[in-house]
Amino acid sequence: MSENASPTVVVVGSGLAGFGVLRELRRLSPEARLVLVTLEDGHFYSKPALSTALAKGKTSEALVTTPAEKMIANLKLDARIGREAEAIDLAGKALLTTGGPIQYDALILATGAEPIRPQIGGDAAHRAISVNQLEHYDRFRNELPEGARVLIMGAGLVGTEFANDLVTNGYNPVVVDMLDEPLAQLVPPAVGRKVRQTLQDKGVEWHFGRKVEAIDYRHTERGYVATLDDDTRINADIVLSAVGLLPHVKLAQEAGLEIGRGIKVNEYGQTSEPDIYAIGDCAEYPNGLAAYVTPIMAAARGIAPSALGTPTPIRFPPLSVQVKTTVFPINLLPPAAAVKGEWREVESDEHGDKHLFVDNDNTIQGYVLTREKCEERMEMDKLVGEAA
Repeated sequence: MSENASPTVVVVGSGLAGFGVLRELRRLSPEARLVLVTLEDGHFYSKPALSTALAKGKTSEALVTTPAEKMIANLKLDARIGREAEAIDLAGKALLTTGGPIQYDALILATGAEPIRPQIGGDAAHRAISVNQLEHYDRFRNELPEGARVLIMGAGLVGTEFANDLVTNGYNPVVVDMLDEPLAQLVPPAVGRKVRQTLQDKGVEWHFGRKVEAIDYRHTERGYVATLDDDTRINADIVLSAVGLLPHVKLAQEAGLEIGRGIKVNEYGQTSEPDIYAIGDCAEYPNGLAAYVTPIMAAARGIAPSALGTPTPIRFPPLSVQVKTTVFPINLLPPAAAVKGEWREVESDEHGDKHLFVDNDNTIQGYVLTREKCEERMEMDKLVGEAA
């Protein structure tokens, strides 16, 4: 980029990652031209709040923390709201959109992730709702009858949080998952069993080791009938799909950028094309995907100066997660997927549980805290950080 001209940085996506990096860019460069391209309405809100909004009586409008107009004014953005990014012209350094091409000095992809749509038979499989955006939550809330029986496909982080939120607010969640316990990919089995029992005591119905084969609609009191792979039939008023997310890589892939599970980036957030960066749910960092709030903000602090011409490595702190299950609080730091080791129970009493993940070199690489022991989160983050 020219030393005399103010740089043009184009950001695709208006989620936490997009706005997070735009804030850092504006803080570092008051004069830069910052262009936001988004198909959404450009309002700022917390996506993690979607799975706990019912308990707080939140409408989709109430979840918006900063309207688009204010974000645009505060950050002095050239905003292209409702525009689709169609392609990247690498040779011409231009983003091609439904509103025309936009030249860039640096392009930052914050395209997020999209819900996995499992292959399910039946005439109503397409009606399952995945809550990953405000408009999805709005539809879910509007279609949710009072005291509804809700079928949730998936007992991972989002599915378990929704089960907690629903059961504590007068609804009847029924959860189906192919694994053996809730949060099975994040916590040791002993903790999963306690989550399962605690929520079951509140009224959650679980079906583990099973998958939904078909969803059909019947004009009866509870319209949906789900058939599991053991021929069990589950009647429900509404179906929620929480089986996971896939990084949105289509734009990058069609441009020829290197793709793994996500858009592959280096320690600076750069893709295989040096002037193009990726951040957030769509990005695959050297240590893998990191689709939570803390890594997004850390990545923004590295990518923004790098995109403005000062290469700055991304420094990730310990990436711990607060699981928003109010009936059984959990804080955890999962080990990296490639790390080999085992979970060890350190404490288990009336105040909660503490489990450590220890690798083959006897180094602590992760932890799970429950109930009152969640207060030890900062201490544990420091311990794992020092061991890394």
